[in-house]
Amino acid sequence: MAKKGLVFIQNEYPKNDEEFLYRQKYRFIPYFGKPIRTIIEVEIYKNNICIISFYEHNKGTDKTKYKIRSNIGAGHTKAIFKACLDAYYRLNEDYALIFSAANDIDKVEEDNSRYSAYLLFLSVYFTNYEDYDRQGSIAINTLMLYHRTFQYKDEADLFYSEFEKKVEASINMEDDESDKV
Repeated sequence: MAKKGLVFIQNEYPKNDEEFLYRQKYRFIPYFGKPIRTIIEVEIYKNNICIISFYEHNKGTDKTKYKIRSNIGAGHTKAIFKACLDAYYRLNEDYALIFSAANDIDKVEEDNSRYSAYLLFLSVYFTNYEDYDRQGSIAINTLMLYHRTFQYKDEADLFYSEFEKKVEASINMEDDESDKV
């Protein structure tokens, strides 16, 4: 039986046009309920910037895996969010944290329920949340936060601006593809 909780799997390095320095990959299985395996990815970029994402193991394709909803309850969802924070805290340095709340397949909406859940969770469980500067976009469901003393603020702001453009372009491309169907 697989070990429960957050387990480090491996580091992965960029392929083709990927821009991160490396990606930490974790597996998470909750201590209660269904033994659903969640993969948590922590992508590390220069200037101490990280993007955290997660998806259910063996669900979807590389293109859709972040968009597929699992049939889990609020307690399980909260446990996954906590595991994501644990992975972030394992970095042992000050990093800007970025996340993007994927839309469901074939559905694009501002301020989606995932984004709202992430915001609420972070405001309650992120250590010293009030000491972090935040910027985000309800329209494309992205958020970045970093400590007020973060040494790479300007670089993080520039990175986030470019990240938002990529997310928006991706959403617009999905809209165009669904219009063709």
